[in-house]
Amino acid sequence: MDRRLLPGRRALAVAVFVLCVAGAARGGTLPRGCAAKLDTRLVAVVLAGSPEPVSAWVSFADKGETDPADLVRRLAEAAAALDPHARARRLRAGVTPLVDELDLPVHAPYLESLRAQGVVTYGVSRWFNRVAVRATGAQLAAVAGLDCVAHVAPVERAERMRDAPGADLDAAAAAVAAASAPRAAAAFSYGLTEAQLTQIGVPALHDSGYTGAGVRICVLDDGFNYYAAHAALQGADVLATRDFVRGQDDPTDLTASVGFRHGTETFSCIAGNQPGRYVGTAPGATFLLGRTEDTATETRVEMVYWGMGAEWADSAGADIISSSLGYYSFDSPETSYVYADMDGHTTVISRAAEIAASKGILVVNSAGNEGSKTWHYIIAPADVHGDSLIAVGAVNSSGTVASFSSYGPTADGRVKPDLAARGVAAWTALPADTGYTQLSGTSFSCPLTAGLVACVMQARPRWAPALVIRALRKTASQADSPDDRVGYGIPDGAAVLLWTPDTASAPDLPPLSLGLRLTGPNPITPAAPVTRVSFGAGAALGTPRLRVFDAQGRLVVSDLPGSRNPGAATEGLPLTATWDGRDESGRLLRPGLYLITLEAGGHRSTVRVVSLR
Repeated sequence: MDRRLLPGRRALAVAVFVLCVAGAARGGTLPRGCAAKLDTRLVAVVLAGSPEPVSAWVSFADKGETDPADLVRRLAEAAAALDPHARARRLRAGVTPLVDELDLPVHAPYLESLRAQGVVTYGVSRWFNRVAVRATGAQLAAVAGLDCVAHVAPVERAERMRDAPGADLDAAAAAVAAASAPRAAAAFSYGLTEAQLTQIGVPALHDSGYTGAGVRICVLDDGFNYYAAHAALQGADVLATRDFVRGQDDPTDLTASVGFRHGTETFSCIAGNQPGRYVGTAPGATFLLGRTEDTATETRVEMVYWGMGAEWADSAGADIISSSLGYYSFDSPETSYVYADMDGHTTVISRAAEIAASKGILVVNSAGNEGSKTWHYIIAPADVHGDSLIAVGAVNSSGTVASFSSYGPTADGRVKPDLAARGVAAWTALPADTGYTQLSGTSFSCPLTAGLVACVMQARPRWAPALVIRALRKTASQADSPDDRVGYGIPDGAAVLLWTPDTASAPDLPPLSLGLRLTGPNPITPAAPVTRVSFGAGAALGTPRLRVFDAQGRLVVSDLPGSRNPGAATEGLPLTATWDGRDESGRLLRPGLYLITLEAGGHRSTVRVVSLR
């Protein structure tokens, strides 16, 4: 059904708007059409007619498609418009279909309908098909009355991860002279960074000619003062910059009393290139710098910006997102996340990271600095499944885990963090035109690892992100005995270069213990109304379970029936299942994107299906 505000519908929308506002003005009960769309946390705001603007997400019912044929046409246009680097990344990662409904922009007339009500918009998400607005109670009532609007809910405001205090610097900080000495026999003279790069095997990659060249890394952080002026960063290949907090391209502010430092510090861990003094893990890579953190608000930040940054990274062809950010608690009166929410797909930022991974981006994120605090555990989005996101813990120069490094596992029992790197007294550039300092936190072990990943991607250009992650795990220091402090351990770039994928034992499934593959039509159409999946799991993982979710993460089928060989689950043989675009009650679902998810033994794999029925 076409939900756009066409002339014939405009009168109906206006009538609903009048009823909503009138109900709010009387302080009475909202008409059903408005109440059903408003999150319960906003009903009181609307009924009170609050003149103070509040932040809210306005979710739309569709992308403006008029019928299935129109959707197919729009998807074809989106495929043709893909950035060439993004296309290559998706093909390498085996993304199927190459584009889907998440790639379509939010329908412009829907945005205009909000502006016509005087609503101020400050963030748009094509992945979640929604827009962040600041609006009064009366305006929220008007928005809820629009036919194109599906739901209106508060924007979550979160407390971000804080870096560890300087007191955590270890004894290595006193050995500056030794660390600064160049290596006589090496192709690179690392200076201050030699120890932190050697710890994760980066010199072997550099000496083999792999410095991240041809790989695009998007760094999402709090600002990048002096990113182009510092002696170690002047030659960095920066493709584009964006400040999502202020809505502009320049992510710097030399007049700011707080913020705009952390991004430069983490960026330097990857991009630094002042031979003999300071070299990062992937100085040959190409970079996108996105400011998504608003430090000026002290401990509060709206996670909408991170999602916008991830969508930008996708559009610009980023292969890797390096994010030294994480969130877990909210402003009062919002209810904070609890550990049970750290399951990889509950928090809004984790869902955004999952979508980024589904587009072929390898996300590297700090595990968190909560290990010695009350919270204790990893924070979002570090909880995303390890075949999609690498959560990085922190160790010191001798490989001992830092006390502040957040603990795993995830709430559903998966190994976290995934890997660990130097996060105690790590060398970074000072956010000025020269100089260096030592800082502590998983904020710095994260970019060190992201740069290592970039070098591996250059060395093994045919490897999909999941295989890159697998190689790093299989060759890390605790590959056979992962734990809840450093996961699979400290990675080793030299060992990755010698590693060969062990795929011969499972010819019918991906090279993992859990496999899911789409074998039927995609999209589902009236002419081809059923699709099929092939799936299986290793005997140690137990019986696999198939579920279907819509693009917003809502469960539509809790147990997808399939054709099962009674002994297949224990023998590890492939199973098959079919889906016809209906929910558990047999009702045909509306056209759109759906996710078929396989789960077993705490592991998860997903394929995307478009239904045009």
